[in-house]
Amino acid sequence: MEVSFYGRLKHFIDNNYVEADSDKYVLSYDPGVGKPIAEVPMLSKNDVDKAVRSAASAFDEWSNLPIFERLQYMVRLKMLMEENLETFARLLARNVGKTIKEGRAEMRRAIEAVDASLGAPHLLMLTRKVMNLAKAVPEIDMECIREPLGVFAIISPFNFPIMIPMWFVPWAIILGNTVVIKPSSLDPVPVTFFVELFKKAGFPPGVVNLINGTGPASDELLKHPEIAGVCFVGSSTVGEKIYSVACSHGKRAVCQCSAKNPVILMPDAVPEPSIENIVGGFFDMAGQRCLAPGLLITVGEAYEKFVNAIVERTKKVKVNYQLFEDTDMGPLVAAKERDRVSGMIQRAIDSGAKPILDGRTIKVSDEYKNGFYLGPTILDDVRPGMEIEQEEIFGPVMPIVRAKNFEEAIEIANNRQYGNTGTIYTSSGKWFREFARRVKAGNIACNMAVAQPQQYFPFPARKRSHYGPLTGQTGAIDFFTDMKVIMSRWW
Repeated sequence: MEVSFYGRLKHFIDNNYVEADSDKYVLSYDPGVGKPIAEVPMLSKNDVDKAVRSAASAFDEWSNLPIFERLQYMVRLKMLMEENLETFARLLARNVGKTIKEGRAEMRRAIEAVDASLGAPHLLMLTRKVMNLAKAVPEIDMECIREPLGVFAIISPFNFPIMIPMWFVPWAIILGNTVVIKPSSLDPVPVTFFVELFKKAGFPPGVVNLINGTGPASDELLKHPEIAGVCFVGSSTVGEKIYSVACSHGKRAVCQCSAKNPVILMPDAVPEPSIENIVGGFFDMAGQRCLAPGLLITVGEAYEKFVNAIVERTKKVKVNYQLFEDTDMGPLVAAKERDRVSGMIQRAIDSGAKPILDGRTIKVSDEYKNGFYLGPTILDDVRPGMEIEQEEIFGPVMPIVRAKNFEEAIEIANNRQYGNTGTIYTSSGKWFREFARRVKAGNIACNMAVAQPQQYFPFPARKRSHYGPLTGQTGAIDFFTDMKVIMSRWW
């Protein structure tokens, strides 16, 4: 599977790879060397229609299988994922730019998502039947059941091309639905090959489909009359549009969006593990994850106590080609992303921020000099209200804001339009309790830079970080099924 060039990517429809309608395409790169490895077709309305109708035609037979039969397909898929973990880890690293270790971690989390979905039959048992509910003659019985809805669209971002679709796909199909996956056009190679595992696991044609591409026809997926709902992970700007379009066309939607995750560093934090964890949080995956810390708020003397040590530890982060085992941080996914983050750094400096470390000067060996590298960057003297303090960076940048005390730190942490996660580093249960109670975010952590819940927990978020009435993971039963109340009286 690991070749120098994968050619023009195809769609996966009816358990077969099929050519796209369009002869126009954009390029997908190995960001570590800056060379194209695939061509991604422009998406046509006809491509969308074929994939959705394939899923719709498979729905009746698939949804009428007993749920434990559907579950057995998923067990076989999990075994194939375990067998092919290293292959897909390398493919993820090569197309996304994450390190090979991070590619393995993504596959492991995708497998954990399958594990979580295997509990769906037990959760469905929470439905109830009430006997002799109404005072009547004869008696009236009433029960509530859940039924699958049809075809769901899964629209995923570039940073976790396999894991994020697998947040949703296992739940959707175990509960009796069928799906159409639309990956990012930046790096669709890993998931394009991954979906063939569903065929190898025995899933019938049409249960899982994938369409590659970009362009205006992407909106047709949201509007298609056979689509019952949409799952999206990506920026708030796009998520707001998707939520609006989906709802206006009678679809249900859950959109998990942008973040600007504050990290409060208290003077009583334990030095060595805190420093190590903070540096990893900001710079692993080159900062390209919605759960990455977005702002370091030092409280009182914490600045003098920790910042120099954080800078020295950051200088040891090894930036290199992502498939080397000793690489700590690879490139950004695309040249335009590197340039976007570089522009944010420059605007912050122009506004008065001081670059303690400037990753724009990073050097790699000549073999990789055309890659999309940006080194770890630390900006001091950042003030509340600056763009770099307010907006999601999605890159390897640590802006530092100084707070006089805990109260000011909480105020700074809450003064933002997003509410994905919040973290505090402290040895005090009192400070953590106050932090957890008062920070306006869905996922709260103590001494953990990345507040990522396990698959068995919900993935809540607030403000512009989430659109939709339900959360991923534990909200899946409600999202992928609908209730039906059945009342009966027998004369």
